[in-house]
Amino acid sequence: MYSNEILSLQFGHYSNFIGAHWWNIQENGFQYDPDSPSEIDHDVLFREGLTLKNEVTFTPRLLLVDLKGSLRALPEHGELYHVPEENIDPESLELRAEEKVEKNEFQSDLSQLGSPQTKKIYDLDSEVQVWSDFLFARFHPRTVNIVKEYQHSSDNTPFDIYPLGTNLWKGYQFSEDFVDKIRNYVEECNRFQGFQILLDSIDGFSGLSTSCIEYLRDEYDTKSILGFPVNVDPTSKNPLHLLNLALCYDALSEHSSLFVPLAPHQKFEFISHKPDFPYHSSAILASTLDTLTLNHRMKNSQHHLIDMCTDFSSYGRKAAAASVSLPFPLKIKEDFIDCLNNWEGPLVQSVTPNCQIHNDKSLQLVVLRGVPESRLKRPPQVATTQRDMPAYRCDSLKEMLSYFMACTCYGTKTEVTVCKEQMPVKTPFPKFFDKRVGKTGDVDLSSSGDGDVESVNVLAGLHNGKFVGNMFEVLSKELEKIKYKRFHQFVNEGIENDQFKECFDHILDLKDCYEDNYLI
Repeated sequence: MYSNEILSLQFGHYSNFIGAHWWNIQENGFQYDPDSPSEIDHDVLFREGLTLKNEVTFTPRLLLVDLKGSLRALPEHGELYHVPEENIDPESLELRAEEKVEKNEFQSDLSQLGSPQTKKIYDLDSEVQVWSDFLFARFHPRTVNIVKEYQHSSDNTPFDIYPLGTNLWKGYQFSEDFVDKIRNYVEECNRFQGFQILLDSIDGFSGLSTSCIEYLRDEYDTKSILGFPVNVDPTSKNPLHLLNLALCYDALSEHSSLFVPLAPHQKFEFISHKPDFPYHSSAILASTLDTLTLNHRMKNSQHHLIDMCTDFSSYGRKAAAASVSLPFPLKIKEDFIDCLNNWEGPLVQSVTPNCQIHNDKSLQLVVLRGVPESRLKRPPQVATTQRDMPAYRCDSLKEMLSYFMACTCYGTKTEVTVCKEQMPVKTPFPKFFDKRVGKTGDVDLSSSGDGDVESVNVLAGLHNGKFVGNMFEVLSKELEKIKYKRFHQFVNEGIENDQFKECFDHILDLKDCYEDNYLI
């Protein structure tokens, strides 16, 4: 049986925070019981390989990019494979005295024991500085790519503007090697369907990633490219951030099949997290992506990446919004029908910047995971008031959730996907769930548990409608305030003023695509 393989790319430090959580979630969710096989086709995003000792490995089909100094204790070639010294190019070696970085307790246990100790409490909140500090998944040697020209968190040579990234790609020293690695991954696939790309959107990685995407569009023109540009600081009025963001969105609208902007969200009812702490906020975004992409990652799914990209990018609407309900608050001993019947307010929360999702006259994909069919409703003999509800006629979670959406979302086309497997949130996932959330994710409003949550139910959504245009409108109004001719660093690196003017016009055109009268 062939899988429909996808190659994942990650550009930038915060995107790698999200990616580290995403790969951890998937690895913690692997099921090895042949009598209870997983619904999820892990071959879509993972690849089987052999180490130099002929040991079978299962690693993400992934290429990631970060700056020098961003890995701390993690070797660039990873720890799963031991690359012999004769395979290392002597010219690539740089002799310098560096202080050895000690591994934190979690990574030390992982190196010595192969997995974290299940009953040990790790203080990751105080130990995590970079994404590799909590990385549980192990990578192929070609996965990690470090930009040697720029230092992580450097004030002297910041990698902070879009053209620095585009020039890095044009220089070929980086791009030639990276393109070869893309080709190697793609040639291994039997039914390759496209790329999913996480990218930092307000610094130099915006230019590097969109240059790569432009290459992918030229080289793999029949394959889908789904982009997730991440704005780690959506409230920032920093002109550099806004100019980078505008150039990034403009390039994505031209070269990607669909892009879904993401940003940390401030408040969730059952999560006590620090929105400004990347280890926390990136876990929420990773949970959103892991759940949302189940639509085309399940073994019984009839959907592919191209279906999502095509459906949500019609009429020039190349951007969509994402949302999540984490955890999906099904109360202890509560049936799904009662949960929906008593629901107040929005079903999900937006994780797309400046985008308040409205349910009317839109297109949406909703993915529910973790709720068992046995909790749909009560049997007729004990159903009592449930039997009076119109939704009681529904015989599955998918049918009932679809019916709920039809009743609450006027003029909206909704596709519903249901997965029975919960999302694992064991170590190294943050321990930020409210005390009312139980071990398996059920909510008990009268309880104050120990906070040791191992798995949760999640509802995630992808949406497209007039509300997405607000994101471009807010950006356009901020761009109008910027006297971009003053920012000489862009000109010095090759961005002319006419390019800014053209870019701003394109952002306005994108906004207009989301007006209702545009579709008439």
